[in-house]
Formats: sequence, structure tokens, C-alpha cells
Amino acid sequence: MSVSHITGSSGTVESGASTEGPKCYCDLKAKSTIAFTKENFGRRFWGCVKFKDGGHCNYFAWRDPKMCSYGRRVITKLRAMHSQSRGEQCTWESIEREPRHETEVIIAMTEQHREEIVNMSKQHCIEIEKLNVQNRANIDAMIVQHRLEIDVERRVSDVKISGYRAALGVCLFLIFGIFAAHIFSTGLCTPLKLMLAA
Repeated sequence: MSVSHITGSSGTVESGASTEGPKCYCDLKAKSTIAFTKENFGRRFWGCVKFKDGGHCNYFAWRDPKMCSYGRRVITKLRAMHSQSRGEQCTWESIEREPRHETEVIIAMTEQHREEIVNMSKQHCIEIEKLNVQNRANIDAMIVQHRLEIDVERRVSDVKISGYRAALGVCLFLIFGIFAAHIFSTGLCTPLKLMLAA
């Protein structure tokens, strides 16, 4: 079984050499070809196999009888419908490819955004760690400063307490001296003197 192929320039479709066909003037088996002209649309004819290669013998003979106008219209319409269906198929294929391409673009953008989010998250974690370290250092410095201030206040309080104690001792000593002087000056110590004399 031979495979047909379209030749757009000549308006024919070649169906390959046929074992049933006649021989051309080159003494070779003629090739069956389909015409697509307006007057003989879809009608087969015999031609020389060297038609495309050059040096052909210009052999030509109709294989099919002449078709009526209705048959030509039917075949023309069927071919147009076939071409239209192939065009619609190509359109549907392109329509199917577009969502696929959009999906691939969306997936690529999603991956890119995910990488950006991961990088931003890492950067934020680093910045937060830096802030934590800085805040921890500030807190440690404030604690040390408060301890120094408390120590200074404690020492100041100790000095004040020592001063108060010394002042109290002096006051008590002065009070005792004044009281003793008053006793000796008023003669209240006479019995004491007698007791000492005895």
C-alpha cells in the first residue's frame, strides 16, 4: 500500500505507482495522482513517474471517469470540512497548550516566591538574633549598673549609720557628763562621800 502526499503547487495528490496502471512513454509503470482543480476535483489520473525529477514523457491519462457537478461539490465540501476539522483540532491543541504554559509559569513563579520567602525568613531570623544579642547585652549592662548603684547606696547608708551611732554615743556621753556635774554641784552625792569615807 503506497502513501499519498500533497503537492500544493500542482494542485494534485500523488498516490504512488500502481501495479494496475498502464506504462508511460518511458516504458515505466505510471503513477496514480489525484487532481484538485475546480473542474476535476478529486479525479484520479495516470502520469509519468519522472514528473518531478525532470525528463518526463508528458504521459497523461484519466483513471476515473468525469465526475458530475454535484459530486464535485460534495467532494469539495467534504474536503473543506476535513480542513476545518483539522484547523479546529489545531486550535484546540493550542488552547490546551496555553493553560499548560500558564500553569508552568505559575509553578515557576510560586517556586521563585517560595525561595524569596525562605530567604526573607532567614534574614529576619538573623536580624532578630542580632537584636536579641544586643538587647541581652543592654540588659546585662543595666543589671551591672543597678548593682553598682545599689552597692554605692549601701555603702552610703553604712557610712550614715556609723555617723549616727557616733553622734548618739557623743550625745549620751555629754548627757551623762551633764548629769554627773549636776549631781556633784547640788550635793546629792554627800551620802556617797560618807560611804566612801567609812
